[in-house]
Amino acid sequence: MATTKVPTIKDEIFRQELDALYRENFRPMYRAAKCVTGNRHDADEAIEKVFVRVFEGQPPRVFRENPKAYLCKAAMKEARNIVRSNRLRKWVGEDLSELEIATHNGEENARQSLIAALSELDPNLLEMLRLRFEQEYSCKEIAEELGRTGLGVAVNLHRGLRKLKKLMTAPGGTR
Repeated sequence: MATTKVPTIKDEIFRQELDALYRENFRPMYRAAKCVTGNRHDADEAIEKVFVRVFEGQPPRVFRENPKAYLCKAAMKEARNIVRSNRLRKWVGEDLSELEIATHNGEENARQSLIAALSELDPNLLEMLRLRFEQEYSCKEIAEELGRTGLGVAVNLHRGLRKLKKLMTAPGGTR
């Protein structure tokens, strides 16, 4: 089995080698990513992220042994991450719309219920909620700010918003 030379940034022909890798492997990577995501925009994003990782760091030994297999598998893995991220974004958005209904319908009781529910939440979660909804940070930006992962922030926001909804609809709540 022949091994492929891993391009390095120090090489003068690095850009050409990376371009050749891209041209040779784009179609199978695209097919693999599109099968996972179901749309071309997310498949393109997955491929882009894979090549950014290849560009920024030294790929593993598996890449040198079989670059096509490594790149296709990496594209599928990145596509799954994008699908998960989109799913979590949707959950957080649904949770937010339910809370907006409770707080923007002009009822003072709803606001009081929200304030009482917020006081029962963990301070770290409150900070995430503040960054997300007051500062309009994305999950990725919150993760960078707080030293966490984007996925972890999205999950915490989802769970926190569900808990808020539950606290607001508990006996004594507005709904």
